[in-house]
Amino acid sequence: MALTDDGDHHRIDVLVGGVGQLYQGDLDVGRRVVDLLGDLGPGAAAEELHYGAVAVAQRLEDLAVHTLVVVGAEARGRPPGTVERRRVVPEALTPADVHGAVSDAVQGYVSIRILLDVANGLGVLPPRVVTVEVEPVLTDPVDGLSPQADAAMGTLVDLVRAEVRRAQVLDLAAQLRGLLNDGHLEPGPAVEALRALLAELDTLDREGRWGRTFAERDRLRLVIAAGESSEGMTHLDWGLWWTLIEELDRLQPLEATAAVPGATAP
Repeated sequence: MALTDDGDHHRIDVLVGGVGQLYQGDLDVGRRVVDLLGDLGPGAAAEELHYGAVAVAQRLEDLAVHTLVVVGAEARGRPPGTVERRRVVPEALTPADVHGAVSDAVQGYVSIRILLDVANGLGVLPPRVVTVEVEPVLTDPVDGLSPQADAAMGTLVDLVRAEVRRAQVLDLAAQLRGLLNDGHLEPGPAVEALRALLAELDTLDREGRWGRTFAERDRLRLVIAAGESSEGMTHLDWGLWWTLIEELDRLQPLEATAAVPGATAP
């Protein structure tokens, strides 16, 4: 966890970064989304990241958040105005790749790709990174968006809020995977049910869709209620298992009323 800049004891685990170039048509969409987000709740913060990518990388290093959600326009050859949610899996970069990204950043270019390449090359990307993107149409120096980008604003805002809302449960899932993989739990119905639930949460992380998550949560709850716990379970295991179930209970009604239309995932 990381302290915020004001020196108080508020901590943030999730940073939303609006990336782009000020007053450059659709390339300014990240800042505009951040302006519309409002209060994201405890543990989350939103910032405009329109300054140099090297400075942003230093900012990420200082904050040391667990989840970074980057929102902005990025040209990838999609139909104009396409909104896409992407789970970032960092690739190994050559020194030439890093040098090229840093050179672009030093010249003042700001984009999602450059920011992630620089942060990856400098080793400061958070454990989880998600981008929420729109395919730009208008990239000229004007104070306004294209009709396509303007129409996408609501979906962009909803997708970012969804990522913030889901961050805690995905963090819990990551912790539980680590505990399952250390071998201290005996195989059994409870462990099998938990593995199935974590597999669905992995799909949520990669693709942004819930699948059978809530059905697998119910199965895990029933297995535990039937006394089918695993040999070797510790207080930490019990605490995390029940916290995961309770967090999914909290999220289910929120997700039912906050379906996000019009977005794609790779």
